[in-house]
Amino acid sequence: MAKEKSYFGIGLVVGIVFAFLFLYSFAPRYNTMKSGDILIKQDKWSGQSWRMVDNQWKKITEVSRDTEKIDKTLMKALRVSSPGPKRSNALSLLKSKYPSLKEIPDDELLERMKLVYSKQILCNLYLNSFMNLEQASQSNTGKRRDVRQ
Repeated sequence: MAKEKSYFGIGLVVGIVFAFLFLYSFAPRYNTMKSGDILIKQDKWSGQSWRMVDNQWKKITEVSRDTEKIDKTLMKALRVSSPGPKRSNALSLLKSKYPSLKEIPDDELLERMKLVYSKQILCNLYLNSFMNLEQASQSNTGKRRDVRQ
């Protein structure tokens, strides 16, 4: 009877070790992928996702709002015309003029355009504001020097 218990214990330990090695090497829990400039980590077992922000993993939360209704209301409030045939014609012209964009789907291309354009505008606004403040501070220090002399 003691021999069977020892075989059972050894088998149990070996089974746990094999299960651990299998799960560790063949079935990793987390999948890390890069989407544009964003690094995303997804838990394959629970489906939760995190993104890298300021060298920390921040949990991605699901939004259960009706974004289409919000978008339509904002477009109406901002008096922005809805995309129509002009947008598809412009995208076709853009893709014909720049062949490297032909392979990209329209939705993805619009998203990339939004990211690139908004990044450039915000950076330029910040840098222009910074330069204006620096010029103002330099002109103020120059006026102070003239008054002292």
